[in-house]
Amino acid sequence: MLIPGQNQLSKPEIVKIASFETLLEELKKHTVDYIAKSDASLAEQVKDTFTYESEILTKLAEAFVVYVQTRDRAYNERITQMLAWWAEGSNLDARLSDLGLERQVISPGDSSAYPPVAPTYESDEHARLRYYLAPHAPAAGSRMHYRREVLTLDERAQVSVTTPETGKVVVTYLLDSKGYAAQIKDGNGLRTAPGKVTVTVLSRSGDGTASDELLTAVRRHFARDDVVPGSDEVTVQGADILRYEINATVWINSGPDAALTQEAARKALQEYADEHHVLGGRIDRSWVDYVLHKAGAARIEVASPLNSIIADDHQAPYCSAINVEVRTS
Repeated sequence: MLIPGQNQLSKPEIVKIASFETLLEELKKHTVDYIAKSDASLAEQVKDTFTYESEILTKLAEAFVVYVQTRDRAYNERITQMLAWWAEGSNLDARLSDLGLERQVISPGDSSAYPPVAPTYESDEHARLRYYLAPHAPAAGSRMHYRREVLTLDERAQVSVTTPETGKVVVTYLLDSKGYAAQIKDGNGLRTAPGKVTVTVLSRSGDGTASDELLTAVRRHFARDDVVPGSDEVTVQGADILRYEINATVWINSGPDAALTQEAARKALQEYADEHHVLGGRIDRSWVDYVLHKAGAARIEVASPLNSIIADDHQAPYCSAINVEVRTS
């Protein structure tokens, strides 16, 4: 099964853009062929003009190709927002509604405060994961079964099944948006011995350490007869947090603004760290190098982490600090 965060999926062919060179040649050929239908002599002149890079007509053709690519990218982005794997924000909310789901409320905010505090909702990544888990009914005792139970924690979801039309079945899960499930970022259940299952919980708060209150709620949930197979003895634990820092010195060529490079590097590294702050997450040293080079570094020295951080299923890597020093070559 494809699961966001665990699998990579290439974008479909429908949203791929032809190269600039290919489109330019196609445009030149189409222009010449079109003119030739009414004036063969003029078509030959245009064809000859296209061979000169400095000609105004050639520049106009190149500008038009850039316009077409820009327009197509914007159009293709709208297409991908219709697909749950890439949808974001309200577009993803629309896809969640297909299965009767809605984004969980992590914090209700305070509309009476000054200034008002807006509600905090679960991330796109977590909502997308629940979207893919919702239609499945994993076998009792399976890894997917335990993962679903952790991520849909609280009073057991009210499940309704309807068939609004022929060949269509809609399964709806209704959960308490203010309950404990909203506090859980990741979780799993692994069989450690015959009849023994360990459930691990990663919290959304801070470095992911689950509070005693949250763990108590999880234990209460898995103590129910309708959640756990009678043959399983479940132990609940908080995730083991692997704390690390990213400290690097980068050199850029003269010209780019050092502050902009530093900000871009920090932002990209933070996004990478946040994405892999999950159970069994992995921080690859090679990706740290790649992110820094992509931000504009010509040369880098990474002081930490020195090696890749590979977490087990009960562990989660957490980046406690990111320090990037930018120097000019």
